[in-house]
Amino acid sequence: MKKSLMLIAPTILLFAAGMAIPAQEGTPERAVVSFTNPAKPGTVEVDLGEGSITVRGYEGKDVIVEARWREKLLTKEDRDVAAALAEEELDEEEQAKRKAQAEKAKGMKMFQVESTGLTVEEEENVVRVEVESGKRAADLLIQVPFSTSLRLDSRDGDVTVERVDGEIEVNSSDGSITLNNVSGPVVADSSDGGIKAVFGKVAPGKPMSFSTMEGDIDITLPFDVKAGLKLKSEEGKIFTDFDIRLTPSQQKKEQDERKEGGGYRVSFEKVTLGLINGGGVDIQLTTYEGDIYIRKAK
Repeated sequence: MKKSLMLIAPTILLFAAGMAIPAQEGTPERAVVSFTNPAKPGTVEVDLGEGSITVRGYEGKDVIVEARWREKLLTKEDRDVAAALAEEELDEEEQAKRKAQAEKAKGMKMFQVESTGLTVEEEENVVRVEVESGKRAADLLIQVPFSTSLRLDSRDGDVTVERVDGEIEVNSSDGSITLNNVSGPVVADSSDGGIKAVFGKVAPGKPMSFSTMEGDIDITLPFDVKAGLKLKSEEGKIFTDFDIRLTPSQQKKEQDERKEGGGYRVSFEKVTLGLINGGGVDIQLTTYEGDIYIRKAK
């Protein structure tokens, strides 16, 4: 059964499985929702256009979401870029609906509701959080049980996760990613921003990946971690205080599309391989314009 909370000021909405409280001036919009089965680890998915995402683990069982508009209006260029990115992700049916809506509203002005348009849905232990695009960026603060898994997507803003043990997937098109005291396997990708991660422990047997186009990758691992590293930095350097031996390697890639009328291509990717404490969980770190730092926790 799906539980849905949508916050639009000034109405107060109450639900059997959750509570929504609209924002007053100077306060964030706030939603509290429970998992269908609190005894099992849940998942939180977040989709945000402009703004930041902060997720913190805590001892409770509910997911607490707070959304706050930033006071500064987005520039027209910011709004155009966000709209273009959103348009690329729409299917053909949704694009047709939007074009029809624009045609019907031709010559009219749109009334802008000053709300984040925060929507929180829960179904089968998955909580989905979305914020409507507007004239302002929004900042999200989300509290989750420690064991929650996360799938976070921010098209323009920083992402921060603290004290979470579940699996973490983070994508930031234009912003940094900071993970502090996490323990689950991580997949983190930033198109334009650095990645910093500090692990309390590392889940054995679950590979991890960190990649960024522009920015440093800086991870801190437990001193006794067992890991196999695959490292690549096109225009940067690699630093570590672990007692490991890094070995350059050439990895062959073949692409054969001749049966489909295409061509054949073979290339050799330059990477650096290494083992920490004899090897273990696979960790891949890739940056094109930045350095890689692999630190030993003190």
